[in-house]
Amino acid sequence: MMALLLLLSSCEQGAELFRQGQLEPARQLLESAVKDKPDAFCWKSLGVVYAALGDTRRAAPPFAQACRMNPKEPDACYFWARALYALDRFADSLAALDRDPAPPSARSLTARGQALDALGRPTAEAAFRQALKLSETPAEPDPRLSLAAFLTRQGRIPEALTLLRAAPPAYQRLPAYHYQLGRAHAQQEEWAPAAEALRNAVSLQPAYPEAHGLLSRVYYRLGDPTQGARHSALALQGSTISK
Repeated sequence: MMALLLLLSSCEQGAELFRQGQLEPARQLLESAVKDKPDAFCWKSLGVVYAALGDTRRAAPPFAQACRMNPKEPDACYFWARALYALDRFADSLAALDRDPAPPSARSLTARGQALDALGRPTAEAAFRQALKLSETPAEPDPRLSLAAFLTRQGRIPEALTLLRAAPPAYQRLPAYHYQLGRAHAQQEEWAPAAEALRNAVSLQPAYPEAHGLLSRVYYRLGDPTQGARHSALALQGSTISK
């Protein structure tokens, strides 16, 4: 493996270290590489390492450099758009997606829909539905779950439930699927099915503060304050851990 690394450029070495899970060595090498001989691949690789380290704020500028230098660099503009979305810069996220010359894909359309939704624009629904036509399998970001969340927020609960119930079996493994199902039932004040869906969500992902928080409220509605208090504490604990 060491012999292979010696044959690669500094940027390629950094990317290879990242693939091996050596994040700190990859970061150090790539930070040096972009100073010596920067190119779009190098900047993008540095952004990927920052993102993997959980530092979205530091990841955004390298992705921006990569996208601006060469919009055709695979995923450079998309990664920039996702970093901007995570930083609540929704209009900038849309602008970054507009720079990407790649054909629309399920994930880029979903990303567009999420940014439009965050800006309160109704055209988000069309983007989600177009994305869903391109991918029926679970994805990240997922068009089905994003569309279900959009419909639920609009109070279009029957449509959201129909969409979720039509999901392929693979969605049953996703905590977020059960959470969205629970949200829709809760909004219709269907407390028992909401509790069942949310229990499924937290059984698949015990540290899921949003699901625990909603499940707490559902249990209070069901007249079970003991479980309500328990899940409220779990929501607070999960929120603290995630920070």
